[in-house]
This record gives sequence, C-alpha cells and structure tokens, in this order.
Amino acid sequence: MKIYPDNWKKAAVRTGTVIILIVLVNAFCLGMYRTYGMSMEPTVRDGAVVFVNKLAYKFHLPQRGDIVVFRTSNRPYVYFMKRVLAFSGETVEFRNGVLFINGAEISEPYLIERGDWNVPPFVVRSGHMFVCGDNRVMAWDDHFHPEITSHTLVGKVKWHR
Repeated sequence: MKIYPDNWKKAAVRTGTVIILIVLVNAFCLGMYRTYGMSMEPTVRDGAVVFVNKLAYKFHLPQRGDIVVFRTSNRPYVYFMKRVLAFSGETVEFRNGVLFINGAEISEPYLIERGDWNVPPFVVRSGHMFVCGDNRVMAWDDHFHPEITSHTLVGKVKWHR
C-alpha cells in the first residue's frame, strides 16, 4: 500500500500553489471578518460573517449608501463597519431620525426603524466621509461617528450572513 502518489512532487507543488494563492487573495483581494456590536443591525447582525472586497476602492471612491470596513488612526488594530452617508463639504443633519444632506431629505430604504435622533447640522471636513451605523434606535451618543478618509478604508462589504 502506497501512502504517497507516484507524482508526490507534483501534488506538493500544486498544494503549495493553492496555499499561496489563498494567502494572497485574503491579503489583497477578499477579506473575511466577524462583526461585533449592534451598530449595523438589522442589516448586519452581531456575530455575522462579512466578506469584504479590498480592491473596491483602489480605483474609485465609495458611493453614498455603501457599507464599508475601515480602521481609525487611534485604533488601527480594530476594524469598523459602517454605511457611507455624506462626503466632504456636505452638511449633515438628523431631524426626528430623518437624515438630511445639504437640507434635502435622504431616502434610506435599508432602515427598518429611524429612531428619534436630533442632531444639529455639521459640515463634513475636507477630504473626509461621514459614516454611520444602521441601528438608529440606539442613542446618538452610543454610536461611534467618525469622519474617515479614503486612506483608512479596507474595502466594501460584498456579502454578509
């Protein structure tokens, strides 16, 4: 009885190639992350696994409504996931849970409950994006509301379960 096939060298090279490809894809193209926290509920549940396209924003900027994964400079070892709501120079305001950008009401069909946020208008800093979670029932102060740059983006959430 043979333990190794006759062409074990070829099998070892193929196995090594597959392992290298998996590592490269995970490092540069597609990432898998587990979520912690309720800020994106009900869209993405606490403990869900998400797949992130790391190449999505290498050639263009995010669109309003994209769910992104990013890091912050003060906590670079922690990944965050939020939805892009506004861009540089835009004025953001919440009135009774309704989002207004530059004074115009923005439709958010992905929300199940709007909550009752009342946030005075503020302008997104130059070169930044405003991101926010989908769980608007939580108090505004319980959320982390960063203005991020494109340099801190890891990628775009493509699938979550």
